[in-house]
Amino acid sequence: MTDSAQVRSTDAIESFRGALALFEQRARDAVEMLQAELQRAVEWVEHDRPAYWKKQIRLAEQAVHDAKLELERCLMTPVAGERPACREQRANLKKVQARLATCREKSERLKHWKRQLHHEMFEYTGRVSHLKRILETELPTARARLRQIVSRLDAYQIEGPPASPESRVIPPAHQSEGEP
Repeated sequence: MTDSAQVRSTDAIESFRGALALFEQRARDAVEMLQAELQRAVEWVEHDRPAYWKKQIRLAEQAVHDAKLELERCLMTPVAGERPACREQRANLKKVQARLATCREKSERLKHWKRQLHHEMFEYTGRVSHLKRILETELPTARARLRQIVSRLDAYQIEGPPASPESRVIPPAHQSEGEP
């Protein structure tokens, strides 16, 4: 078994080191982009949507109030001495009450999704921290180690390999008399 590494080209190692640096940068960019996207999602769930549904509930409550007043007005205004049916006003009241119920339901669902989002963000932070550690410490160390390997190989090529025992030539002064 031979102890030599059989390195044919340091260019391949340099090429791999460059590819590793490119991967490191792309991975960092991807993690940063993902972090920004998650921050936008958190902002949307925690600030934008609660304000939106709060406003929608307020508008729906006002619409219910207005629809009740309209129905009361209709019921108090007799037509030809008879009490009116006020079908349109009743239908409108049911419609705006359904809208109010939907808004309240969405607001409650949002509270559930806020809790779920916080849990998932905690899980994400734990998982991505390992990747960040690799990107910040281990990959730069690996690239530095590859650079060191290439420089040692270059120095080795300049010096040349050590002579093997088979390639040694015995000087003529040390040859015995029976040898040619």
